[in-house]
Amino acid sequence: MTRSSDPVVIVGAGPAGLSAAYHLPHDDYIVLEAGAEPGGLCRSHEFGGAVFDVGGHAFFTRHPEVRELIGRLCPVELFEQPRSAWVYSHGTYVRYPFQSHLHGLPTDVVRECLVGLLTVVRDKGLPPTSLADWIERTFGDGIRRHFLEPYNTKLWAHPLREITPAWTGQRIVTPDIDAIVAGALEPRHNDDYVNARVTYPADGGFSTLYQGFVKHVGERLRCGVHIDRIDLDTRTAHSSDGEDFPFSRLVSTMPLDLLVERVNGLPAGSADAARRLRHNSLHLVNLAVDAEGVTKRQRVYVADPEVPFHKLVLNSNSSPALRARPRFGIQAEVSFSPLKHVEIDGLAERVVAAVAGMGLVDPGAVRETEVCTVPYAYPVHTSDTTADREYLLGTLLEAGIVCAGRFGEWLYINSDDAVLRGKKAAEEVCA
Repeated sequence: MTRSSDPVVIVGAGPAGLSAAYHLPHDDYIVLEAGAEPGGLCRSHEFGGAVFDVGGHAFFTRHPEVRELIGRLCPVELFEQPRSAWVYSHGTYVRYPFQSHLHGLPTDVVRECLVGLLTVVRDKGLPPTSLADWIERTFGDGIRRHFLEPYNTKLWAHPLREITPAWTGQRIVTPDIDAIVAGALEPRHNDDYVNARVTYPADGGFSTLYQGFVKHVGERLRCGVHIDRIDLDTRTAHSSDGEDFPFSRLVSTMPLDLLVERVNGLPAGSADAARRLRHNSLHLVNLAVDAEGVTKRQRVYVADPEVPFHKLVLNSNSSPALRARPRFGIQAEVSFSPLKHVEIDGLAERVVAAVAGMGLVDPGAVRETEVCTVPYAYPVHTSDTTADREYLLGTLLEAGIVCAGRFGEWLYINSDDAVLRGKKAAEEVCA
């Protein structure tokens, strides 16, 4: 039973949920956030005198309308700079992406990478069917073995043979052969990729970027409300503390698999489709260190299986205001999943030892450490994912539930696309 007098209920106050609220042409809505504060995966917090985000964040977008909107709503100026991204491999630093900057690596590594590339040129086989297959067919055995396969294995925490490669063209830099060979013969800086320049709030953490949306929503935002049941017959969302929220339409940005568990009355096949959806999680190890003499790099990617993290986020280099803080923030991203266990006991100590071994800090300069866990980090796309997500999104839409966002739609997207998906959800609700 649809009651047009009931408000639109938006579950989740990340970029997608906030954008959906902003783009509704009326004020008859409420935004319910399970966490203590809005922001979703774009939250920030201060620790030990430094500022940390939920994983590495920097703003870049192919969508001029999103850039204009963010710039207009953000309460502070935006700071733009070249992206200083590096790869630590075989005991040395080369610029990101690895495949464009082989010069400086050991001679035998460079030779194996180039010989593998020649093999790929001669291979005219069938299209790749997995991420592992795509890596080898695109870059050859050398680049695969020395960086891309071990790095992506650490990142995704799932077998690469089970991950589909459809998204790779937008996420993995694919330089032409001339660029790879040139980067092997001499030192150079190849910045021909979409996020070679990045933007960050001039003051505060990445969450500041979305404070304008929060201000717009105002008192219609409720934090600390955990929706644990949605009844389609009565068009009511029920919270864990017994509060009821009748809705005319519902916009959900909560993870799609959790949503299906909580909606009563969906077709029998929905639960099976939701169970097949896969994702990875993150332990974020935050180090607050003495600021003197720390690197100017912003990101460091590490494929070495002996190093616990796949990426370091040097967030204090995201803006001059963060660099001026009393402590420098270093964040290590450590992926895990049911298929890749990570022992959390002693993890901070292992990260500190690895960062020191890379020559970035002296262990004595590390003043405080903390470990934060992100249960839902990245959707993992397998051969079942496309059909399952389309079935679930269609089924929920028929039931009056519009899904939006990275995990709401089970899409590997950044916050700029989440803003667009939230806008689309608002348009769907109005339609």
